[in-house]
Amino acid sequence: MKKVLMTGAEGALGQAVLAALRRDSQYVIETAGRRSEKLHLDMKEAPDFRCLLDQTRPDLILHLAATFSNEFDEAYAVNVEATRRLLEAAQDSSPRPRILLVGSAAEYGAVRPEENPIREDHALNPVSIYGLSKTWQTQLAGLYAKRGVDVVVARLFNLDAPGLSERLFVGRVQKQIQEVLGGLRTELELGALTAVRDYVSAADAAKQLIAVAIHGQAGRAYHIASGTPVTMRELLQSMLAASGLDHIGVRESSELSNRIGYDVPVIYADTTRTQELIQQRT
Repeated sequence: MKKVLMTGAEGALGQAVLAALRRDSQYVIETAGRRSEKLHLDMKEAPDFRCLLDQTRPDLILHLAATFSNEFDEAYAVNVEATRRLLEAAQDSSPRPRILLVGSAAEYGAVRPEENPIREDHALNPVSIYGLSKTWQTQLAGLYAKRGVDVVVARLFNLDAPGLSERLFVGRVQKQIQEVLGGLRTELELGALTAVRDYVSAADAAKQLIAVAIHGQAGRAYHIASGTPVTMRELLQSMLAASGLDHIGVRESSELSNRIGYDVPVIYADTTRTQELIQQRT
C-alpha cells in the first residue's frame, strides 16, 4: 500500500485525481487543506509542513494547492513560499517522500506561434504574476532535486472541467451560461476569442498527472495537456452547444478581458514525454 497526501483536493483537478486514485486499491489517501478538520492547512499562512509530514508519513505528496491570483503577495505566499516550505520539510524528512508539483503553461509566457508545439525544455518567460510565481515554483523543484529531494513537475496547460475559478476562461463562461439559464443575462460578455490554447479534460489530466507522479524523473517537468490547439471561439461554441445555447448572443471586446498585459496568441503542448510515461503504466 502506498500512502498519498494531497493538497488542493477540493479543486476541479484535485477532485478528478482523487477519484482516479480511489479506484486503485494500492493507495491510501489523506487530504490537507483549509476545509479539512483533521489536516487543516492554509497556504496563505506559512503552513507547517514539518508537522504535517511527521503526522502523516506519506510515500507520495501531490501538491495541487495553488492560487490563480495575479496579486503578487497572494501568488507568492501560496505558489512559492508554501512550496518552499514543503520542499524544505521533505528534505529534512526521513524517509523522504516523493513530491509532485503542478506547474502551468503560463510559465512559458511570450511564445511565438512558430515555436509550437512547445516542449518542456522551452525557455520560461512569464508575462503574468501568476506565471512568474509558477516559474519560481519550478525553479525551486530543480534546486531541491539537486539536493536529493525526489520532486517532479506536472506542467498543466488549460483545464476543461466543471467548477473552475472565474479567473479562468472556462470558469467565466460557465458562470455566464448559468446566468443566462437563470434569466439574469441575455448575452455573454467576453474578451477577444482569437487566441489558440490547449485544453485537456479533468479525467485525462488526472491520468497524465498520476503517470508523472509515479514514473516521472526527479527534477524534470512533464506536460499535462491534450496536444491539440483550439481557438477560444471554438471552445466557446462547443460549451454553448452543450448547454443548448447555440442561439445566444456574444459580445466580444478586448476591453472585457480579465488579462493584464500581453496575451499569448498561440500556445499548445508537445505531449511526447508524458505519453511515454503513460505507456509505462499500461
